[in-house]
Amino acid sequence: MKQFNKTFEVHSFYNLSRYLFLRIEQNYSKVIEKSGITLPQLRILWIINCFPGTSFTEAAKIGCWTGPTVTNMIKILINKNLLIIKNNSNNKTKNVFLTEQGNNIININKQRKGSTFPLSNLIHILSKDELTYLVNFYKYLSISSNNLLIFDYINKINEFSVKIDYNSYTDEESSILKDLVCYYNLLRIFVLTTENNHSLLLKELNLTYAQLRALKIIKAYEALTSKQLSEMALWSPSTANLVVKNLLSKGLIYKKKGLLKNSINIFITDKGKDIINNDYADNSNRIETLNILDNVSSEKLTYLNILLYSLNYALKNTMINDYILKTFENKLSSVTKFQ
Repeated sequence: MKQFNKTFEVHSFYNLSRYLFLRIEQNYSKVIEKSGITLPQLRILWIINCFPGTSFTEAAKIGCWTGPTVTNMIKILINKNLLIIKNNSNNKTKNVFLTEQGNNIININKQRKGSTFPLSNLIHILSKDELTYLVNFYKYLSISSNNLLIFDYINKINEFSVKIDYNSYTDEESSILKDLVCYYNLLRIFVLTTENNHSLLLKELNLTYAQLRALKIIKAYEALTSKQLSEMALWSPSTANLVVKNLLSKGLIYKKKGLLKNSINIFITDKGKDIINNDYADNSNRIETLNILDNVSSEKLTYLNILLYSLNYALKNTMINDYILKTFENKLSSVTKFQ
């Protein structure tokens, strides 16, 4: 029973963390895109603001991106006249700097009191002590995953007020917001590092992480429409449609006409179920960032999950409890099958 409880708490912790991160990113993106730039692109500008002349490699490390992803974003930002590149004297590395327009975009997107960005909705959800507890735990996860550059980055974005104009808030609100900025960045690193580690393992199954997520959702909620899948996964409709198209081509799902007029429902095939079973059986114990949680007591994880539920509900992730229960049931049945 004790091992069962621990397994459930680990499963809950990761999914609560992931859905909280995705909701913050989704809501934040809607705010940022009004300025004609995406949130990942703005994050590149934040990084270079904190570390002028940084290299592509350092930017990728801080942002938890692949090299090609960073290269592509920097090219886009150069074309927008927001960044410039200067070759290092040894001509082996390229250093990136903000232009005046790049600085202006950062200032335009700097959040102030009265702004509708998602972190402002979390100011009064947890006590200062509860928030500190969360921050310290995710610091522990970041240290264990060997991403130490993130701490210097977090200090600088708060010190320089890169994301938020702290002068527009009270001292108490500013203190809490700085903790939330710290927590959000640590949360992001934990979720993306886990996703990246898992993605490497999924290559053996000829699957992307997004496709696996979709399969798990479709198995848990059979007869979903593509629109419902996008809502459950916190994706755009176009992203959900692309994932569905790729899963169909691999024979992992199939479609049937629904009872409602013009509705098309999605179901998982036996081949798709086998993919999920194989992932649970082979990969669950190979993801390093989740293995770190083996050293954390069930009691501590339970307390952390209570705090995470509060934050998720504050951002209207009200489906999270049902999702966790359904996917855990599927996980148990998959693991039992292979024992």
